[in-house]
Amino acid sequence: MITRATVIGLLTLTALIGGGDELAGVQSSEPTKFLRGLSGEWSVVAEARLGPGQDPVRTESRETARLIGGRWLVAESSGTARGAPFTSILTLGYDDFAERFIGTWISGRQAHLWSYRGTLDASSGSLVLETEGPIHGDPTRTTRYREVIELDGPDRKVVRSMILGPDGAWFEFQRAEFVRLGPAGLPGVEP
Repeated sequence: MITRATVIGLLTLTALIGGGDELAGVQSSEPTKFLRGLSGEWSVVAEARLGPGQDPVRTESRETARLIGGRWLVAESSGTARGAPFTSILTLGYDDFAERFIGTWISGRQAHLWSYRGTLDASSGSLVLETEGPIHGDPTRTTRYREVIELDGPDRKVVRSMILGPDGAWFEFQRAEFVRLGPAGLPGVEP
């Protein structure tokens, strides 16, 4: 039988032989600082243009994002779009060996699991994520997508979603603006 004292002893031993040092290094790295800035409670307003000549679709939602182990961000959003409720979940972390961000995104309104890979843009300080997925209106075809996440101070972030056009140019089809609810600096870090 494993007792609480045994678990505490194993955790202490792990920290003494190096496990704690690794986590401490991760928590002070640039990728982790960026992820920490994304955590918290957010009010979100997004506007999407789904095609030429179509009116923009406005979406309002709330996002709750927290860090797990100082290494992974889990963000759950819920709201309404065109009068119908939706929920989505984003996971985002940093792969030390590949030296890039990785993540996934799912929505209750889609059957596709979006897988992301990306890097921090040193010049702008934004995270650029790349993925591939179905084309809106024709799920039998796929194309490349790009998400750019920009931190605009401690209480605001912007996410721009783009699709690669047939001409090789990126077209921004959605922009989401996030405003922090409550005080900044409360990342909800869970060891």
